[in-house]
Amino acid sequence: MSLIKFFFLLPSKGKFLQGFAHNDELKVQADQVWRQLDGLSLILLIVAVVLGLGLAAFYYTGYNELPGRHYKISHWAIWAGITTVVALIVTAIIEYVGIQTRITSGLTFLYWLCAINNALYALFMYFITSVVWCNFFRTNAYKFLKF
Repeated sequence: MSLIKFFFLLPSKGKFLQGFAHNDELKVQADQVWRQLDGLSLILLIVAVVLGLGLAAFYYTGYNELPGRHYKISHWAIWAGITTVVALIVTAIIEYVGIQTRITSGLTFLYWLCAINNALYALFMYFITSVVWCNFFRTNAYKFLKF
C-alpha cells in the first residue's frame, strides 16, 4: 500500500519526474528516489505519531510536575513548537540518511516539503493528544482544551 499519498504537500510523482525528463538516467534515479521515499513513508508517519503523542504526554506529566508555574497556554504552545521542530529535523535526517541516490540536485525541495508535512502531522497529533488528555486524564496543566 502506498502511503506517500498522505503527504499532501508533495507534488505528484509525474510532476516530480518532469524535472528530470531531460536526462533518462536521472529520471530513472529520480523514480528510484520516489519509491524509496514511498517506502519510508510508514516510518515517517510513525515518527509523527510517536513524537506528537510522546511530547504531549511529557508536557502533561513530567514537565507540569516540575516546580514552577508551567500550566500556562504559552508553555503548551512552546511544547507544540518543540514538537513541530523536532519532527521536522528527525524527518529530514531520516530522509537524507534513508534515501540512497547519486542525484545531487533537485531533491532538497522534495525532502523539505515532506518534512514540513510530517511536522504538521506531529503538531496535529500533539493537539489531539492534548484534547484527549485535558478531557479524560488528571493533569496539573491548565485545561484550556476541556469541553
